[in-house]
Amino acid sequence: MAFEYLTLAELLVAVLMGLAALCAFVWGASSGALGDVEEAKHQVLRAETEEGHGTDA
Repeated sequence: MAFEYLTLAELLVAVLMGLAALCAFVWGASSGALGDVEEAKHQVLRAETEEGHGTDA
């Protein structure tokens, strides 16, 4: 069995890291951070376009 080679501390660290990743995903999904990934791209393009006006690029 795979648990024979893991110490209790290693198992605890692995479980806590998994829970932290799950919490980060749930928080991101519930706050809308994962909702519209295309909008972030368009915001960057708009900012670069506005920044480029008036300068010789």
